Amino acid sequence: MRTTRAVIYLLFMPSLAFAYIDPGSGMLLIQGLIAFLGACIAFIKNPFEKIKKIFGIKNK
Repeated sequence: MRTTRAVIYLLFMPSLAFAYIDPGSGMLLIQGLIAFLGACIAFIKNPFEKIKKIFGIKNK
C-alpha cells in the first residue's frame, strides 16, 4: 500500500523547479572547497614529518 502511494506521488510530482542559487550559496561552496583543500594539505604534510622524526630520518 505504501509503495503504491509513493509511486503515485512520484508520478504526479512536478519535474520543474523554478529556483536559483544565490551568490551567497556559491561563495559558501567555494569557501568549503578551499577549507577542504587546506585541511587535506595540513593533514598530509604534518603526519609524514612526525613519522620521519619517530624513525630518525633526516631531510637532506
